[in-house]
Amino acid sequence: MTKTSLAEGWSLRLRLLLIVILALSPIAIASVLQGFLRAQSDAADIHDRLIQTARAASTDEENMLAAGEQILRALTNMPEVRDASADCNSDLSDALRGLTFFTNISRIDANGKVVCSAVPEARGLSMTNYPIWNAVRGAKDFVVSGQMTSRLTERPILAVFLPIFDGKERFQGALGITIDVRWLDYMVHAKQLPQDAVVALMDDKGAVIAANRPSVANVIFARGHYTRAEEQNLFTADDAKGRTWTFVTAALLSHQTFIGFAMPQTSLFQATYIHLSSDLLLPIFMIALASLAVWLATDRQVIRWIVYLRRVSAAYQRGHYSLRPRMEHAPSELRMLGNAMSDMAEDIEERDQALRDAVAQKSLLIREIHHRVKNNLQIVMSLLSLQAMRLKDPVAQDALKQAQARINALALVHRILHEIEDQTAVDLKALIIGLSEQVCEGLSDDRRDIQLKMDVIPYDVSSDTAVPLALFTVEVLTNIFKHAFPRDRTNGSIRISLSRHDEKYLRLTIVDDGMGYDPSQPTDSVGTRLIRTFAQQLNGKMEVHSNAGAGTVVDLVFLAPPAPKYS
Repeated sequence: MTKTSLAEGWSLRLRLLLIVILALSPIAIASVLQGFLRAQSDAADIHDRLIQTARAASTDEENMLAAGEQILRALTNMPEVRDASADCNSDLSDALRGLTFFTNISRIDANGKVVCSAVPEARGLSMTNYPIWNAVRGAKDFVVSGQMTSRLTERPILAVFLPIFDGKERFQGALGITIDVRWLDYMVHAKQLPQDAVVALMDDKGAVIAANRPSVANVIFARGHYTRAEEQNLFTADDAKGRTWTFVTAALLSHQTFIGFAMPQTSLFQATYIHLSSDLLLPIFMIALASLAVWLATDRQVIRWIVYLRRVSAAYQRGHYSLRPRMEHAPSELRMLGNAMSDMAEDIEERDQALRDAVAQKSLLIREIHHRVKNNLQIVMSLLSLQAMRLKDPVAQDALKQAQARINALALVHRILHEIEDQTAVDLKALIIGLSEQVCEGLSDDRRDIQLKMDVIPYDVSSDTAVPLALFTVEVLTNIFKHAFPRDRTNGSIRISLSRHDEKYLRLTIVDDGMGYDPSQPTDSVGTRLIRTFAQQLNGKMEVHSNAGAGTVVDLVFLAPPAPKYS
């Protein structure tokens, strides 16, 4: 099926739906694009909001680390501390006094030994067992450790180190300050955060130092490779319960300590989901609503009236032209179509009445013609009969009887045509049987007993075929009574059959058991010439077989005409 034929088979409703969909498609596409653009804008806004919230949430921790940095830088400028002289311990103790968040300040030599400290118990301890010391030896600026356990208090601490170099950039040790992690944890829990938010302080390995919800933070922040390139990017992770979180991270000091801020993806992107869903579903809803409106409007305003007009048309087809469509509430265009159909039905009804009147008049005239023809033929036959009764010559009487038989055949065909309703079709069975019986009855007498045997199939033909076939049969029967059964012959039989020769031809066979004749003797009588003439009119092929004393066979094969059309 081609595209053209497929489109031609679409109903009005489908065509209108397609037009509406195509008309609304640009709006739908624009709405979808707007939804995606809005989703991208919302994602950027969420990213910025998370970064700002993370920065705001890390203010206290960043200030604490910055304060530690400033204290260490100020202490490195003091000769007593740099040189670890006798006043170093008192200077460090004075610096630590009043600092709530810090637990100790220490001066460590190049070998990792604590040479002076604000807390006396820490003096003489070695830092070489801590992995962070190797990082301090190779650093040029501040180094922040991960969470460590204090040897003195057995509590978790966070250490900040500032390497010390001499004038030749040789490593001379470091200053270190320690922060009580409990204070960091307190600060984290004390923050005013959005509901369900998670904030955590982490080292560069992803280990959580402090968090408001440690069980969740340890899962979602466990990546442990926050680099400068990834800083402030949006990340997603699932917690132990399968809940998806979106988070950002930001470095606090020397990119060794990070603050992480996370929120559930469902609550974070809820507005985005609503916006995107509305932008995607709105055009679909719009197209669906428009399609529904087209469907209902088409059914109510168009299809309903078309179906009604089809019923009216079907009534007209059955001949009920008195029906008029009532379309007061139909659209004006369809109402005009209904009025046009009403006018057409009125015109057809008037023309049909005129045709019926003409047919009635024609039928009356035909009946009158048939009546006059019948009377005329009866008059002719009566005259021939009266004339035959006055003649004494048998030959003349036979000639008049043959003429009377021919006229009788025409009268019979005429009567059969007059009796059928359509006056166009003749049943050959009724014609041949009736005609043969009349001919035999007219030509027989009391001295002879001629038996007539009939085997004729029913077959309808037009009068153009029936008339020459009837005359052919009459001539053959007349010749049989004239030549095959002379007056001294008291008995005999005649067999007449009409059958199909094949699919296209009919065969008429007339057989008698009379005297027969010698085919070698030429015959050119009037009857023989008429028989041949009628056979030619039927476009048939006639054959005659006879032997002296053995009877005669007349065989006619002619084309079976198509059945006439009844009006």
